[in-house]
Amino acid sequence: MTEKISRRNVIKAGVAAAAAGATTVFPKVASAKSKTKFRWRMQTHWPTGVGYYNDVYVRFCDRVRAATDGELDITPLPPGAIVPTKDVFEALGRGLFEISMIWPTYWMGKIPVAAYINGQLFSWENAAEMYAYFYDMGAIDIFRQAYADNGVRFVGPLPMAGIGLFSRKPLRTLADFNGFKVRSTGIAAQVFQKAGATPVFFPGAELYQAMQTGVCDGAHWGTISAGWDMKLQEVSKYIVRPNLAEINNGEIIMNQKKWDELPADFQAILEACTRSAGIDFLKWTGYNDIIDINLWNNKKMGDMSTLDEDTVAQLRKFSIEVLDEYAKKDPKYSAPAGDLLKKLMKMAGRI
Repeated sequence: MTEKISRRNVIKAGVAAAAAGATTVFPKVASAKSKTKFRWRMQTHWPTGVGYYNDVYVRFCDRVRAATDGELDITPLPPGAIVPTKDVFEALGRGLFEISMIWPTYWMGKIPVAAYINGQLFSWENAAEMYAYFYDMGAIDIFRQAYADNGVRFVGPLPMAGIGLFSRKPLRTLADFNGFKVRSTGIAAQVFQKAGATPVFFPGAELYQAMQTGVCDGAHWGTISAGWDMKLQEVSKYIVRPNLAEINNGEIIMNQKKWDELPADFQAILEACTRSAGIDFLKWTGYNDIIDINLWNNKKMGDMSTLDEDTVAQLRKFSIEVLDEYAKKDPKYSAPAGDLLKKLMKMAGRI
């Protein structure tokens, strides 16, 4: 474990260097153009003990503060500090606080198109495809309009490495999913259900015990490394390969009125710092996935369980079916967002 800690310290050093570079990228333009001092509060759903809490979440606030010469001061707060996680979207829309780094599937019941932000199983193969979907194909405009209808600004996606599944049982064929109790959310949960599994939900604080006692058979908490920081490797016998998705998005969102009050240079800084946070998150999760999988194998902590090609193809098919169901429920936003994603997948030869 000493090796792992030292390597993660290397990442922290790199993130610190990137934060220092933010003042070069945005050389104190704020003080010349705005006399207003903005003091905001930010809330996340990430537990304070996970490694990326400081390296991504707190670093985002530090980077914004540095880039605006202290004119925009964001205080990072832990889960539940202002409102319960499930109420963050509504609270932002009402202006109870200003900004959040959060997970979009929490409000897909209210905003169906939010499910598309998170990413679909076996769709994007890399960050380039995801960013092309948002920025080159125009999906971000769809999300921003849907959120604006509720008084919320979608600042941008926050990508991490792929969705990694920890399991107490081997999963290789579609039949293995029958009766499989899996802690899952969003589109993934609905895909698992189509595959015959039983999705269940536990807050992060209860997840370890649920796996330990067999209340659930498997769980995903973002990437392998994110799940590792939740100690899922201690209560699992298998890591399932391949990743359920190679890119998985969180989001940075905020109150629309507060966004509108910002000068244009501050808006540009927030968007740029969001993209920088995405790089931080991809880097942290991707590199630590490699470290953790090597530890798993080298220390014989458990086995790898590989889904066969037919099962991957079937899960991708189920994922598309779920997208089509959302399109029917929400023709205004989910339908065009789904059309763009399917267009990308067709161009890539996956469907």
